Amino acid sequence: MEKSLIYFLSICFMLITFSSCTEQQWYKNELSAATKKQYASQLRLGGGYYYQGSVPEQFQLEESMKMDSTDGDLWREIATARLKRGIADEMYYYYSEAVKRKPNKWVGFRGYCYLYFYRDYYRAIEDFKYADEMSGQVDYSQGQSHDYMRGICYYGLEDYKAAHESLDKYITKVVKDEGEEWVDVYAFLYKGLSLIKLERLDDAIVEFDRALKYYKNLSDCFYHKARIHVARGQFDLAMEELRQAEKYHKEGYYHQRPYVEVLEQVYIQDIRRLMMEISTT
Repeated sequence: MEKSLIYFLSICFMLITFSSCTEQQWYKNELSAATKKQYASQLRLGGGYYYQGSVPEQFQLEESMKMDSTDGDLWREIATARLKRGIADEMYYYYSEAVKRKPNKWVGFRGYCYLYFYRDYYRAIEDFKYADEMSGQVDYSQGQSHDYMRGICYYGLEDYKAAHESLDKYITKVVKDEGEEWVDVYAFLYKGLSLIKLERLDDAIVEFDRALKYYKNLSDCFYHKARIHVARGQFDLAMEELRQAEKYHKEGYYHQRPYVEVLEQVYIQDIRRLMMEISTT
């Protein structure tokens, strides 16, 4: 009995040793190209269960990339996590790859990123132009008209005449097609700012008031109207506007964006500094 047990164990040991030296194929499965695309898409979309940029989400995207690197949506998703974390070189690489694969879908979005995250106005304008040429019309990206974003680009480039014209073109079209209430309220704000730079102060106030018609608590408009009153020596009117600007700013009603500072960002310190200047005049 003892010898039989030893013999049995020896055989088992030999089988285990032999098996460990032989490459097993138990879990290998050759997938078709169509199946790989399907699985890659499911992995990419499944990333929504995890926080964007998290390790699990990035792991899923990496696995998706191994199966199908032709998907422009995948390259863009990888780029977005880098964009929001300020990894500019990787963002540029991945977004460029997304645009190569799906230019009609992602070139305008890349322009949006150039504008708001990097203030790379020239590249943003080129991307908006390319997107519009492909669509045959003034297109939208991230829900914003390219004419509107072009206007902000020109403002950033200090070409205030072009900024005013582009913003006015956007506003006029929306008013005609849908009604003034559908205009992005910040288009009125930036048009007003452009008019200040062009020394058309009365027209600037009109635009700020148009913005306040639809966003009655917008601190920025009260602040910029106050600046105009100060320039005219109307200090009492300026203080009234500044008190409103301060009140609404403290309540969070001012132009802002996640991740980045907006162009001509107004801070509470700006409002209080102008109050102090008036008080000592």
